[in-house]
Amino acid sequence: MRKIDIKLIDRLTKGDLLPLLNYIKSDDELRLEVRQKGDAFVYYRKGKALEIKKLKVDPKYGNVPFTKLAVTNPKEYFKQIKQSIDNWLNDNKQRAEFDTQQNIAKFNQDNISRYVILDMEYAFEQNQIEKKDREKRGVFDLLGIERETNKIVFFEVKKGMGATKGKSGIDEHISDFENYLFGKNSDTFRLNLLQDVKNIINNKTELGILKGLNFSDSYSQQAPELVFVFHPDNDSQIKDFSKELGNRHKLIIVNDSNYKLL
Repeated sequence: MRKIDIKLIDRLTKGDLLPLLNYIKSDDELRLEVRQKGDAFVYYRKGKALEIKKLKVDPKYGNVPFTKLAVTNPKEYFKQIKQSIDNWLNDNKQRAEFDTQQNIAKFNQDNISRYVILDMEYAFEQNQIEKKDREKRGVFDLLGIERETNKIVFFEVKKGMGATKGKSGIDEHISDFENYLFGKNSDTFRLNLLQDVKNIINNKTELGILKGLNFSDSYSQQAPELVFVFHPDNDSQIKDFSKELGNRHKLIIVNDSNYKLL
C-alpha cells in the first residue's frame, strides 16, 4: 500500500523536514511521490534523488552528496544530486522518454488541467496473492485522474518510434493493463489501486502539493483507462504511431513546447 507514515508527514509539515518539503515544492524539476512502507521519494529526471524516510540515495549516481545535507541545506543537496544524476544519465542511458514523462507530470498538476498526474512509475502490490498466481511485474509510467469524469487513467509515454517495439512496446503495455485490471486477480488489484489513489491524494493534499483540487470518490465506480502519450521526434512519426496503436486505446500527442494532456 502506498501511504506516507504519519510520523513522516508530521516531520515534513511541522518538524525538522519542513525546509526540505518547502524546497521540493519550490523547485519544479523535483517531484515527491508517495511510496510503500510509509516512505516518500523525490525524483529528478526520473532519477531517485532521495528516499526521505531513510535519508538514502542510490550510490550508482557516483559522487553523491551526504544525505543529511538535504535536511540542513536542501538547496545545496539538490544542486549536487542533480549534477550527479545528470552526469550518470549522460554516461549511462538515453533518457529522453523519461524527461518527457517528468515534463508531463510537471505540466498537468493544477485545477485547469484535464488530467492531474498523481504518481510516476506505478506498480501494483501483489503481496496478497499466492506467488504461483501473480502477474509478471509491470510498471506504468504515469497514474492520474481525469478531472471531469473522475476516471483513473494509466499513461504510457513513448518518445519516438524506437520506443514502440520490443519488451517495452505498445503490445506489452496493453497486455499488462489488461492482465492487471481485467485478469484473474483484477478484484484484488482494483481494490489496492483505489486505496493507493485515495492515500496519494490525501498525502499530497496534506503536504500542500495538490492545491485547490477536489476529487470525488466516484473514481471507484468506473473502470480505469489506458492512454498512450506520444512525443514524436518529427511530425511524420505521428501517422506511423497512430497506425501502430490502431483503435485499441486513446492517443494524445505532446511536443517540446506543450506537454499538456488535452
